[in-house]
Amino acid sequence: MPGGYAKLKSILFILREMYMTCSAWVSKLLVASWGLFSVGAWAQVAAPQLVSPITMHYYERKPFHYTTDNGRVAGLAVTPTVQVFEKIGIPINWKLTPASRILATLKANIGADCSPGWYKTPERESYARFTLPIYNDKPLVGLSRADFAAPEGISAKDLFMRPQTRLLMKQGFVHGAYLDQIIAKMPPENIVRVSDDVASMVRMVRSGIADLVTTTEEETEVYVSQAGFGMKEFRVLHFPDVPAVEKRYILCSKQVPDSVINKLNAAIKTLPIDPIHTP
Repeated sequence: MPGGYAKLKSILFILREMYMTCSAWVSKLLVASWGLFSVGAWAQVAAPQLVSPITMHYYERKPFHYTTDNGRVAGLAVTPTVQVFEKIGIPINWKLTPASRILATLKANIGADCSPGWYKTPERESYARFTLPIYNDKPLVGLSRADFAAPEGISAKDLFMRPQTRLLMKQGFVHGAYLDQIIAKMPPENIVRVSDDVASMVRMVRSGIADLVTTTEEETEVYVSQAGFGMKEFRVLHFPDVPAVEKRYILCSKQVPDSVINKLNAAIKTLPIDPIHTP
C-alpha cells in the first residue's frame, strides 16, 4: 500500500495545482471582462449624441424676419440667429408659422421649437426659455394720419391719456414694459383690438377707424409701402418718454435644454457685431 499511497498523494497534488491555476485564470478573466464592460459602458455614456435640428418658426415681419423673393429667410433678427446656431453646430429648419400659433406651439412644449425676435414678458417666461438679446430696438413710434391733431414732441403718456385718442392694437402683441403700462390705463373703449396684419392696420388708420398704431421705427416705411400708400400721407410720432431699451430674444420651448440655451448665450456674447440696430 505504500506505493499506492504515494501515487494517490501525487495525484491529489496535481489536482490541487490544477485548481489553483484555473482559479487564477478565472479571476483574471473576470477582471478583464469587468474592465471591458466598464470601458464599453463609459464609451456609451461619453459618446457624442446626434444633434437633432431645431424647428425655427418665424412669421412675416419686415425688417426683422421675412421671406425674400428667392425664398430665403432674412431679417435683422434672422442674421444673428443663424450665426449663433452655426457657432454651436446645431442645424435649424425654418418654418413659416402665424405669430399666434408660434406662441401656442412653444407653450404646448411638444418638440424642440424656437423663434427669433420676441420681446421678453413674465407670461412668456412661464412656459418658454429665452436666450440673451440678439437685437436692441430703436424706440417705438406712433404712426398716424398726416392730419392727426397731436402736438409735435408729445409724450406717449400724454397722448394715450387723452380721452379722444383711439389706439389700434394687434391682439396678443406687447409694446415693451413702459408702453404696456401706459396702454393698460387707457379706457377700454379707446383701444381697437384686431388680428389683422400691420399693413391692414395701417389702412385702418388711414380710413379713420383709429388714430394711430404703434410700431418700431425700423418698420414704418415698410408697412406704409405694404399698405399701398406713401409716407407723405402719414405722421411718425417720436415719443420723448419712450426709451430705446426694448430687446429682442430667441424664444424656445422647454424641450430645448438649458445646456443648448447656455451654448447659444455664449455664442451671442462672441458675435463679431454690435447687436444694437445693426445685426
